[in-house]
Amino acid sequence: MCSQRNSSMPGLNAYQRQTILFGFRDVHHRLANMEAMLAQSLIDSPFSQYVNDLSPTERKVIQDYFGRIREAMQTLLHEAGISLEVHRTSLRWALQGGLIFLDSAVSEIAPERLTGYGELSEEGRAEAERIQHELRRLIDRALTYLRQGLGRDLGQRLARLDAAPADVKQLQVLDGIITRRGLVEFRPLLDQIVRRMEQPRFEIAVFGRVSSGKSSLLNHIAGRDVMPVGVVPITAVPARLLRGEPARADITFAEWQPKTVAIEQLRAYASEEGNPGNRKHVTGIEVFTPSPRLHEGVVWVDTPGIGSLARSGSAETFAYLPRCDLGVVLIDAATNLNDDDLNLMRLLAEAGIPFQVLLSKADLLTPEQRQQATEYIQVQVKQELELDVTVHPVSIVGEEEKLLHQWFEQEMEPLLARSRALVEQSLRRKIAHLRESVIATLEAAASRQRGGAGAKKRAPEEVSHVRQLLDEADRAIRAARDRCRDWTIEESALFDRVLDKAAQALVSSSSLPNHTVIADAAREVLEQRGQLARRVVIALQEVLGRTLEALQQADPAVQADLSAVRDLMFRGLPPPELPPLEGASDVAAPWWTAVLPALAAGSARRRIAESIGPALREQLELRDRQIQAWLKQSLASLIESYENQAEIFSTRAQRAQGPVAEASAEGDEGGLAEDLQELRQAEAASPQKTEGPAARNPYHELVSHPGKEGL
Repeated sequence: MCSQRNSSMPGLNAYQRQTILFGFRDVHHRLANMEAMLAQSLIDSPFSQYVNDLSPTERKVIQDYFGRIREAMQTLLHEAGISLEVHRTSLRWALQGGLIFLDSAVSEIAPERLTGYGELSEEGRAEAERIQHELRRLIDRALTYLRQGLGRDLGQRLARLDAAPADVKQLQVLDGIITRRGLVEFRPLLDQIVRRMEQPRFEIAVFGRVSSGKSSLLNHIAGRDVMPVGVVPITAVPARLLRGEPARADITFAEWQPKTVAIEQLRAYASEEGNPGNRKHVTGIEVFTPSPRLHEGVVWVDTPGIGSLARSGSAETFAYLPRCDLGVVLIDAATNLNDDDLNLMRLLAEAGIPFQVLLSKADLLTPEQRQQATEYIQVQVKQELELDVTVHPVSIVGEEEKLLHQWFEQEMEPLLARSRALVEQSLRRKIAHLRESVIATLEAAASRQRGGAGAKKRAPEEVSHVRQLLDEADRAIRAARDRCRDWTIEESALFDRVLDKAAQALVSSSSLPNHTVIADAAREVLEQRGQLARRVVIALQEVLGRTLEALQQADPAVQADLSAVRDLMFRGLPPPELPPLEGASDVAAPWWTAVLPALAAGSARRRIAESIGPALREQLELRDRQIQAWLKQSLASLIESYENQAEIFSTRAQRAQGPVAEASAEGDEGGLAEDLQELRQAEAASPQKTEGPAARNPYHELVSHPGKEGL
């Protein structure tokens, strides 16, 4: 039939064919506009001009008709012998251009523009600048993400990260730049990398939607029921499974002391049923059990389920995601792949974290259905993410349990055997990922400085004074962070102080039990440590509060919220109590104390150290680390509150016009260039990966058994 139609089409001349093509293109653009209407109606925004009064079925039918109209146009063009030539443009480039135009639109509300519509007071100018600053900050973040290109070539992302420089020297460079530039959004990732270097353990995180079988999988690996399971959201916070004896669960809280409970009691803390909305403020769960499948130095992490029915759990999961070294993504065979699963895989790949994909509850499918399901998942992941993955069907039910054993023995055991090397490789990738992100942010900042509009002219001495105040506050922040980082240096001296105080109390007191005397000495020393931590925070709070007040006086046009820093409260300082120490009651001063009290104190000190020294030191270090964690969290909260208020002063100073202000901006731009050059020089000096078909893909090597094509 097509041949008959084609033979009758010569009656159309070139102009008529061109008119038809132009008409079809107009239809396409109008369809695109209506598709944008459909998309906009789903956005919960006061700016949306459309009310979504279509049912989901109606929306789907209309979208199908749009697709059929386009298919019909393509067929008709082919039958008419009209060639369709479309000049295609990179979507990434188009979006970057669109964001730049957004920035231009924001420039139209600059104070200089607004003065054309009437006189603008200093307060009005400050408000306009605040609005501009907030919008431009979000636009810059979107541009940074696009320029960074995390979503491109996800299959080769690990190879790129492996080729990038990543060592302790790079961390030092990044730490200096992050501190100097106030890039607070990167501080948690940097701190996490440092903590992982101090305690290298291979973390395997199990991800998936609610009730996809994550906890059941870990229970099977552990060889006993350790993680609570159910048909509703179970895991409230990420729970860590480790090898250890005796079997137990260690729970940490935001406000209270840690608690050790029997595994049978874990549901009261780790489930939505026992701990709805995490009302108990659980911050960490570690489950120990002596299972032969659990290896030393390896941690399995049960993450909260993702999806629309588990929003709070999803937030916990996505916050934890960058910390793991290997992901295991479970896809429920009863529901198959969806956008949540694909988004999870994308985030893992962008963070440089390899992952394996499991088709859970495979016992629900016949062998033929399993094959179809795994092939479908592979095709969809390839189409959406351009990743080649291997999907492993698993089950814990009946004869199909062999699928789980096969996956664990063939895929996981070889990885667990070299977990130490994989931890080091993962840390190098995390450093490289952090470096990429910092470079992209610096490039966006440099671009902003080169093309940004100026603010109102201000006297050079005003700008200089504001910069001086900001620099002084930055020095105080760095000093407080250094104090927090070096906190544990004094732990040995802490132990000695407790020994001295306890020994002196034993020889000078006869009314109190021996264990009480030792506990009181430890409590006194820990109270002093807690007071020291609080003084560090309060001292910084006073400095930052005075800085904001001085900034407010130097630039009255900006109305900063001084109470955001001045009235900030710091609660939750860990109590200085130690648990009872076995053997403490048996420690006593020598019988001849009354005769030689000076020598008796030294003898009592040795007796304490010999009988309960290791346990006492361990408990002191634990409590001191908790104080350090409180100090770190309090400083982070304080610094964030200050920077949220001080950022507008910094922006106004940077963009102020006049000879001196312009020189300062250029100098800062030069500093950005120096920082970028330092990071890029390290990259140029690093060995490069081999390109071409023969190049080894570390993504496949890490998550695949040798000799098999990997994920």
